[in-house]
Amino acid sequence: MHERNRWIMHIKSLREAHNASILEAERIALADLGWRRWVERQINSDMRCRRMALSHLHHNGEASLIERSGDELTVR
Repeated sequence: MHERNRWIMHIKSLREAHNASILEAERIALADLGWRRWVERQINSDMRCRRMALSHLHHNGEASLIERSGDELTVR
């Protein structure tokens, strides 16, 4: 299974387990250092992930889990 699909399935399972929104499930997932590192690596190297991260940033504003510093994206 592609890593991106593992992330999606992980978020789905967290949503179900915690009765959480997508944003809340992502917050829970990003509390795990391994997933956090993976997400930062992906949003800075995989163009599809980068576009999704930039969209997340645009739609969530200050509540975003991602921040931009120049060309680099990081998890808050």
